[in-house]
Amino acid sequence: MAVIVTNRSNTIIPEPYPLPFNGTISHPQLMLWDSWCYKNHGEWNLYCLALSKFSVSGDPIFPKDRNKHQFHVRHFQTQNSGKTWTDLGLFQEPIETQNGYFDRNIWSGSALVVSDAEILFGFTGIRNISEERPFLQSIGLAISSDGKQIDHIQPEPLSCPLRDYDKITDLGYYLGPKDSLGHREGEEGGPILAWRDPFLVKETDGSIQMVWSAKVSPKEGAMARATLIKSNEGYKIETLHAPVKFPDSHKFTQAEVPKIYYDAQTGHYLCILAACDRLYEGQDDSEVTKVTRLYKSKAIRGPWTALSGNESSVPGLENLFGGSIIKIDHNAREMTMLAPYTEMARPDLELTFAAPITINY
Repeated sequence: MAVIVTNRSNTIIPEPYPLPFNGTISHPQLMLWDSWCYKNHGEWNLYCLALSKFSVSGDPIFPKDRNKHQFHVRHFQTQNSGKTWTDLGLFQEPIETQNGYFDRNIWSGSALVVSDAEILFGFTGIRNISEERPFLQSIGLAISSDGKQIDHIQPEPLSCPLRDYDKITDLGYYLGPKDSLGHREGEEGGPILAWRDPFLVKETDGSIQMVWSAKVSPKEGAMARATLIKSNEGYKIETLHAPVKFPDSHKFTQAEVPKIYYDAQTGHYLCILAACDRLYEGQDDSEVTKVTRLYKSKAIRGPWTALSGNESSVPGLENLFGGSIIKIDHNAREMTMLAPYTEMARPDLELTFAAPITINY
């Protein structure tokens, strides 16, 4: 058994698992979900959310109870396009800061290589407001020189619904009543607040864009978009743009972990969404559908259309959610995706990573 370390809430964080994972990543000690990746010098680096399967006292932690515990970001690496993966251990965890925007928990993010000495990591910070409001999200940014450890976390969030409420809602985003932001029962009959899962992407003009999960009504998902700029104090939002909607956004209540990729062969940006139709918090999972959706556009601001025909949902990805595209071959009309299984998969697969999957479009 690997040596165990714990964070400040006594949640178990195992040291790196000593054996390689062949194709799939089924960690004996951890539940894994969501994904974000980058490739550098021939190596693919995978980051995901992780939580121990057991408490410090040895009691099992069930997937449905995940949000009662603090997560950490896990780092895996492959040098052979996903045939084998190495566990590099803890990358990021919740910590107490003066601002406090991620002292309760940390949720999904992204990575962008800016230079050989600078990699940006977006992440979702969860504030410790109260037990009734456990989901107050902010958009954070960290900087690493090597992708293996964080060198600096910006002390103030790039965007915070509490701090920036008027600016956000004036643009057409929906946040719900200010005094109940992050409430565990959701927003005015819909699912919980959506201001999370930042994804960093460099536009063809060199500017750095960030997109993330948002809403335009209590039950309609959208994508937030911002242009970042670097200053002496670090990176900040130069412009928060109006919400990005999709042609079939009425079909999903949450547009989770959005990711943007540029296909130089076609000149299109591609967007992959993990779309969920949860109507309200507390709804039984058996009634909720989670679908991977793909879109294309000539610009990140849109308009976006379904990648293939009129249907954006991707068949053949049952119980996979929060995937990342690691290869695009437009000539063959194929993509390679890396994705974890949801808790709706059979017990031996839930919250593990599938082997890289080929998507035809």
